[in-house]
Amino acid sequence: MKEVFLGALGSNVEEATVQRWFFEEGDTVSDGEDLVEMTSENGTFCVQATAAGTLAEVYFDEGEAVQTGEVLCVIDDDADEEEE
Repeated sequence: MKEVFLGALGSNVEEATVQRWFFEEGDTVSDGEDLVEMTSENGTFCVQATAAGTLAEVYFDEGEAVQTGEVLCVIDDDADEEEE
């Protein structure tokens, strides 16, 4: 399982709002693929997948605020590790 965090957003910006998820729980994602569109006072940006696998759990709904350092979602990459 890989956790996807909301990283640093710049000076004095400590939260962003989920605008749109590009995938739903249970969908397969690729490493580096855009997962979610976020908006902060600095603008709009996307958070990418940190591993390939299945989007196992999403912790924030569209419209919810997320603090920097919080976990946005979890990617289940166990199947990929067993194949290696």
